[in-house]
Amino acid sequence: MRSLNFELWFPTFIFLTVQSLQKIKSRVAFKLRHWRTGHAVVKWLQATLAAGFWEAFLVFWRHVWRDRENFGPPARTYSVYQALRTSSPKIPGKIVLHDQGCPAVAEDSLMARGGYYQHKEQPWPIFWSQHSEVRLVAESLGLMLEKKQLCIESAYGPGRWWQDPSARYLRLPPPVRLQGNWTSIVSRWTPANLNAYPNYTHWLLDALPRLALLTEFPADTHILIPPRLHRNEMEALELMGLRERCRPVTERHLHVENYYFSSFTTMLQGYNPYGMDFLRRTFLPKRDATYSGPKKIYLQRLGLSREPLNRLELEKCFTDHGWTVVDVMQLSFAQQIKLFSEADAVAGMFGSGFTNCIFCKPGCEVMAIMPVEFGLDGYLEWISQVVGFNWHPLIISASYDYRFTVDLQPIKQWLAAHNLSAAK
Repeated sequence: MRSLNFELWFPTFIFLTVQSLQKIKSRVAFKLRHWRTGHAVVKWLQATLAAGFWEAFLVFWRHVWRDRENFGPPARTYSVYQALRTSSPKIPGKIVLHDQGCPAVAEDSLMARGGYYQHKEQPWPIFWSQHSEVRLVAESLGLMLEKKQLCIESAYGPGRWWQDPSARYLRLPPPVRLQGNWTSIVSRWTPANLNAYPNYTHWLLDALPRLALLTEFPADTHILIPPRLHRNEMEALELMGLRERCRPVTERHLHVENYYFSSFTTMLQGYNPYGMDFLRRTFLPKRDATYSGPKKIYLQRLGLSREPLNRLELEKCFTDHGWTVVDVMQLSFAQQIKLFSEADAVAGMFGSGFTNCIFCKPGCEVMAIMPVEFGLDGYLEWISQVVGFNWHPLIISASYDYRFTVDLQPIKQWLAAHNLSAAK
């Protein structure tokens, strides 16, 4: 009994300690950037000693608890996609697509330069499967099959499953049983987390496209969603007529009578024509017909990272050239769809608001100011190839402490070169 108690309380103590340290780290990390040497040392320690210790700790308990249902992370994975391909063992389901193709990659492509390698995410299969009496675990609701095998596709695939919350828990509470038919759009990036809203870009690109497969499931299938959603995120479900079928999830352990797994059509980093087609078909007809916005919009960012010291001067530069500064957070989702779908040009500091460019019309000019220190994400580049808008990243330096100003001269040159300095 004594050894069993140690087996339970010691990893729990370590886990809670690490969680507390992570909360402290998130509070001071940004401030430490003002002290470059100290920040670099702390960052190195986190990436080496701390990360190495935690990974070794998890690997140890994977094997100690490999046969315990509620304790220890899974040590085994299972590919439902491969099972559907081979029909052995037999799993009810359907493969919709094996491959979505690949984006074109130029020598200076942000997909290659930025380090996210969106162009290397293919093939990305799209499928669904049906499972009886299965468990969904952790805040990502990873699909756990018999013999404590984690469905690898529910944790973003072979290269990422070990980083998913469903592969890193130490202890699960007793399961809550759900009767009937269920599916889920909860994941690592749109988690069942009461302390945070899902990132808007992951919500649009990761979560909502999973509902493209909803017509394959029984009509009474309910949908598990994150417990906290922004007003616009909830509105998206309402526009689809699905709000009443949704159940916000606060539990970290569910036992589901009949579960329909809808695979990710992609993730933020992956080329996803299938998901873009679904989003445009679903939401463009539901844009707010009563709303009329400007044709040249500068996206305002207030009180967020990537805000330049000369923000007001930058905004004035655009308004002096006939643009309108817009805070999209003040608009409904249906209004945002209408705004972007009718825009001739979009610009601003790079952020999640640019994800609405999936609703742009072909030929729209889109320019994002991207500080290299924040990371060069190329997801808008592949979206532009699918949708047809013209993508213009303006890469600048934000300095190590993220205090920066934007040089207005390249912006004025871009406006003149694309005939955007006067109303069209």
